[in-house]
Amino acid sequence: MNDPRAAAVGIDVGGTTIKMGLVSIDGRVLDRRRIAYSSLPDFEALTTALIVEAQAMARAIQCKISCVGLATPGHAQRQDGLMVDGTANVPVLRNRSLAAALRDRIGVQVSTVNDGTAATLGELHYGAGRNLKRFVVVTLGTGVGGGVAIDGRVVTGDDGEPPELGAMVLDATAQYPRTLEDFAGAAGFARAYRQRGGSDRLTPEEIFTCAASGNDAALRAIEDTALRIAQGLGTLVNTLNLNACLLAGGMAQAGAALLDPVRNSMRDFTWPYLLSRASVRLAETGNDAGILGAAEIAFRSAGKNVS
Repeated sequence: MNDPRAAAVGIDVGGTTIKMGLVSIDGRVLDRRRIAYSSLPDFEALTTALIVEAQAMARAIQCKISCVGLATPGHAQRQDGLMVDGTANVPVLRNRSLAAALRDRIGVQVSTVNDGTAATLGELHYGAGRNLKRFVVVTLGTGVGGGVAIDGRVVTGDDGEPPELGAMVLDATAQYPRTLEDFAGAAGFARAYRQRGGSDRLTPEEIFTCAASGNDAALRAIEDTALRIAQGLGTLVNTLNLNACLLAGGMAQAGAALLDPVRNSMRDFTWPYLLSRASVRLAETGNDAGILGAAEIAFRSAGKNVS
């Protein structure tokens, strides 16, 4: 029987910030924390910071930690959590097992899942995906990731390997940029702003703020980036006959400022009949998608009954 006072810690490891949440067995995020990589000089500091924040959340809510889920870029070995691929944006994890380090110090089971897979699981169980047969989640942040869900299951490889949506080649004639991540990750968005005449190196949030004030370079950069996102989504809709494309991650928090130009560009890349049956919208779980998906994996791996 599940202990109602037990909760999972869901940890979403991004390229610049780590998001953490204490999640109940029924999918409620009871507390949240954020840690910036700038405060973490090495792997040991990262491990210690996660433990300190996890324990602080448990004390604040007065519950116990029953398990931990890690959502990380790339792919980790199932048996020991060793990161074996996709750590370019988080080099501190290269050839290390954060899962083993946390398990040794906290004393509970720790499970690792790809961050895009986690976000898709979050939407499948707690968000818009509950009522969809075929959908993708595309996470837009430092990098670009995501996952595919069909008939109530998130699609992965035999050993849990995730699809690499950010690696879709959108311009085969170029050496760089050429992939969806090259164009739509934070660095690609900033590059589009500078190419349109922007003079500063801005974050995506700052570019959207400039656009809201009528800055022409920012507005054009959003259009350029949205066009490439629509190209990737259109390819997925054409291939999988999707019901929906759900945008998640930090850049998606811009809402209509991003959604509207993406939707406007979808017709350039999508078969009209299929486009008429598909929607492009925000992930309902927002920035909590990865946290919820990581917690869901943790509960299931620990033998808890997720509601």
